[in-house]
Amino acid sequence: MGRKIIGGYVGYIVLFIIVFITCAIAYLALGPGTPDPRRVLTRGGLIMTDLTREELIRRAARLGPPVLTTLEKPETVVERVPTTFFSSGGIYRVSTRPPERPRLYVLGVWGKDGIKVLNNDPEGFFELAANSGLKLASGADYVTYVTTFLESTRDFTGGVQILTKIEESWWIPSPTPEEIRQREEVIAKYTKVVEAPRLSRESSTTVVVYVIRDRALVRMQAKVESSGRIEINENVLEPEMPTVMLR
Repeated sequence: MGRKIIGGYVGYIVLFIIVFITCAIAYLALGPGTPDPRRVLTRGGLIMTDLTREELIRRAARLGPPVLTTLEKPETVVERVPTTFFSSGGIYRVSTRPPERPRLYVLGVWGKDGIKVLNNDPEGFFELAANSGLKLASGADYVTYVTTFLESTRDFTGGVQILTKIEESWWIPSPTPEEIRQREEVIAKYTKVVEAPRLSRESSTTVVVYVIRDRALVRMQAKVESSGRIEINENVLEPEMPTVMLR
């Protein structure tokens, strides 16, 4: 009888230990830095695995040339863009190779058949986000979402250069003495101003980004709305940089 009672106590103790460990693991997984669920921007969807080139070609049939014909060439490079803020859907970069003129097509895909060329098409990017289980749960998510938007909706042959510091600017090669002087002045003026993309100190849903576009140094404040749309306010800091032209 005494052994049965002891055995019962041991069973309860083992069960208590299992429950305690399970709760501890759950707490550590969430962590004190986990965002308040009420502040998480979420739109539902199913997880999408990497698509094969054959599947991309099938979807791109509706797009026709030049995207379809580019995808069909074996020398074309296809890369998936990391989009941890999507629970489904994805973005692919399609890069042409010589002797063709260098071009970069950015494709958004979702669901069973959804596909869109995102170059020069902000609305196409927002359509992708609306169908891809958008989830922005941290400041890093917001920053990556905005920078991915800027890089995905660029022109076919160029786009903005996102800066983390002013020294990264693509300076004019073989500059004249005047261009060298201007470059040094610009670096001195903005070395403590330009920084990597970050959340605004005034808003937890606004991202501050410094870019060069058409040789102008621009500060962007990109506000992410609850729908996933992005509204950008711009300030031109330097209209004529001694850099190569970016479109």
